[in-house]
Amino acid sequence: MASPPTATQAPPKVEKEERVTPPVQREQREQREKTRTTTTKDLREKKEAPAAVPKAKEKEREPEKEREKRVQPQQDKVEKRAVAERGRAKEEKKVVERKEKEKAERPPKAKPTKVKAEPPPKKRKKWLKEIPSSSDSDSSEEAASENEMPVKGGVNNRAMREMFRSYVEMLVSTALDPDMIQALEDTDDELYLPPMRKIDSIISEQKRRLLRRVSMSSQHQEFLHAYPQILVDPLDSGLVRVRLSGDAYNRKTLNRVKKTLPKPQDLKLSGETHRIYSLFHSLHHYKYHTFLQCKKETNSIEQATEDPGQEEVVQQCMANQSWLDSLFSSFIELLTLSTKA
Repeated sequence: MASPPTATQAPPKVEKEERVTPPVQREQREQREKTRTTTTKDLREKKEAPAAVPKAKEKEREPEKEREKRVQPQQDKVEKRAVAERGRAKEEKKVVERKEKEKAERPPKAKPTKVKAEPPPKKRKKWLKEIPSSSDSDSSEEAASENEMPVKGGVNNRAMREMFRSYVEMLVSTALDPDMIQALEDTDDELYLPPMRKIDSIISEQKRRLLRRVSMSSQHQEFLHAYPQILVDPLDSGLVRVRLSGDAYNRKTLNRVKKTLPKPQDLKLSGETHRIYSLFHSLHHYKYHTFLQCKKETNSIEQATEDPGQEEVVQQCMANQSWLDSLFSSFIELLTLSTKA
């Protein structure tokens, strides 16, 4: 007979198993710790930030204060200078006003009249001719302003003299070379053409003035234009007989031309009408008459000198000051008479 079991065997001891945290739980725990650390750090920075802001503002204010310290003295100086300048301007204004007041109260000084000494007796006649009377100068100045002529001041006008000198020099050259004026026109010369055109315009204006003072028929104008010479015979009746003659010429080149002129007729005119006709005729043919005088002067120089060149002849003519003065005086006299007519 089997014996009963002596004792009940205890079950084997099982070792306590270690708990293993799943990976998901570990990541969540790390994430919470990281979030807690960041939050703590942000709180700490926020606490420190208010303390740092005043310091930064103080650092910014320091340069501004220094700048204000530097700018303030400069502004003071500018204000002081402006005040000083205003004060100086007021003083200067007072001085100017005082001087003007004194000047207004002071009586004007009488200018002494200058008496021009008379020239020697031999030159007195010529000198009196050159200086127009006060009435003559007044009338000539009024006419000049009316017609815009550059003859103010009479023969003492330097610009007028220089212009007339160039005009005569051009006519002297034309007397030596018949193609001179045409060559100047072709090349549009700037030395001789402007004076010539200016004097021609002055003469044309004076002719228009005369035509406004007398009733001249177109036939009479044609006669006066065609013939360069005029002869005057006083009649017992008080009228004046005018005879026209001479050869035709080209008004542009001043050379004589073969042209059939209308048969001249004697004109019987009153004294005043004859005077205007005569002035009109002299103005119309002035360039040609002056050209003939220049030709006469060049011929005398060529005869006195053996084979002179054209340039030398021109120089000798322009060096003859008395001859130039006589031409200029005649020109001014003609303008004056036509203005008074």
